[in-house]
Amino acid sequence: MKKLVVVLILAAAALTAAERRNQEAKEGSSTTKQALMDLENTWVEALVKADAVALDAVLVDSYVDTDENSQRSDKKGVLAVIQSGDLKLKSIKISDMRVYDYGDAAVVTGSAAQAGTYKGQAVTAKIIFTDTFVRRNGKWKAVASHRSPA
Repeated sequence: MKKLVVVLILAAAALTAAERRNQEAKEGSSTTKQALMDLENTWVEALVKADAVALDAVLVDSYVDTDENSQRSDKKGVLAVIQSGDLKLKSIKISDMRVYDYGDAAVVTGSAAQAGTYKGQAVTAKIIFTDTFVRRNGKWKAVASHRSPA
């Protein structure tokens, strides 16, 4: 009977530790979470300021973007839009961000309210997004982004 109790206690401890690791991976460590939330804010600031240099630093060269109109482009295309002046964002306010940490990869989901125009047409006012990041040489970079109308 004592052996059974010891086995059950050890099993419970192991399950608790495993659950804690799974929860951390799901929600992201506090360091990773803060780093990625800061990077998301840097990204938004670069978009509003039409700062292609700052945006270039956020994205890997193989970056893939899928916008809220189901249009896909690469890093070069995104930077070209910023540099052309076709996209004029007055504001972007991110909310509901969640970070999912998988070691050297992470996913950030959230919502955003945005105001501005693209080629004279109003941008989608409310969106949801999923951004995928990798950590290279200790720095996080965006590899893919997908946005949908909310």
